[in-house]
Formats: sequence, C-alpha cells, structure tokens
Amino acid sequence: MHAPFEEDRTWRSTMALISNGGEIPLPIVSGRMRPMRGEGKFSKCAIRVLERNGQTSATIAWSDATSCCYGEQLWRRCIARKSGVCALSGQTIARGDAVYRPRRARPAPRNVDAMILATVMEATPVEEAV
Repeated sequence: MHAPFEEDRTWRSTMALISNGGEIPLPIVSGRMRPMRGEGKFSKCAIRVLERNGQTSATIAWSDATSCCYGEQLWRRCIARKSGVCALSGQTIARGDAVYRPRRARPAPRNVDAMILATVMEATPVEEAV
C-alpha cells in the first residue's frame, strides 16, 4: 500500500519544488545517508559511516553518481595540509585542522582530495547493520 501524501518523500519533494518557485531545496534523504553540504568538488555525494577503527581511522561508504562509488573505503585521521570543505558538514576546513582523508592507494581513489573534519566524523553515528 502506498504511503499517504504527507509521508511520501517524492510527493513532498515535488510540492517543495512547486511552492519554492523552482528553487531546488536540499534533498530529502533518510537519516542514514549523509549528503555533502556546501559548494565544492564533491557536493553531490552521500556518505555513510560504517565503522570506526579506534581513534585513527574509519570505514565509510562514499557514493557520488557523477564520479565514484566506494562501498567500503578506509579513511585515516591526519592534519589538513591545505584548506578545504568538510564532506559531511560543509564547514570550512583550515590548514592544520584534524581531518579524515581517504587512504592513499594505487590507483588513487577519485575522492582522494576529500576531507572530513575529525570532530564531525567522530560525532556522526555509525550505521547499524541491516
């Protein structure tokens, strides 16, 4: 049975587009998907924290329909060497901030330049197994 209009995400998204005069609102997603906010190279991706491996690394799922999809990608905690934008929160990252970055590998992952602030990563709940 189909959900009532108030609970139907597709219907709500359509109505939001109509009522906003065509202005596109932030996407309506489940609480388990974390779309990247802000303007940046990876502004259309969804990120899920799958596991934390102590205080120095985490496993995430990264999905970007325009460039790459990694079901389980290891990210390591380090210090930002340059400024950027946090992939989870859209907050500004300054050089010297504690961040998580994809582990270097060969070939280099398509999202090798992405960063997530350590405070944001550590505050994000781990996705429960389905």
